[in-house]
Amino acid sequence: MSTVLTASPRKVSDADRGIGQLVRQARRRVGMTLDDLAKQLGLSYQQVHKYENGTNRISAGTLAAIANLLAVPIDHLFPDEVLLGNADGGDSEIDRMRAEVSRVTRTIDDPKKLEAIITILKTF
Repeated sequence: MSTVLTASPRKVSDADRGIGQLVRQARRRVGMTLDDLAKQLGLSYQQVHKYENGTNRISAGTLAAIANLLAVPIDHLFPDEVLLGNADGGDSEIDRMRAEVSRVTRTIDDPKKLEAIITILKTF
């Protein structure tokens, strides 16, 4: 049975700690400080620090807000490896580049430009 299913509803699990690590990695990839993320979430520095260190659990709503602010798909913050108790997640150059593509494309409001970018990306 997975860590998620066997964890106490109030106790922090290995998956929670892994999610916190992935949040920290994603935040660093986009060059955002912990203080900036906390302010944008309307939370204290200490609270976000506890999330990243795995001391406190992150609610689904807060995790969605974090993913949005960091311009990453929410599933990048809890891959299968984390749910299975392996929170390594990695911090590769490829991951950084994917986050950058996601961040940049979220700033484009012209559907034709986005369609052109999608077409280009699909050629690879």
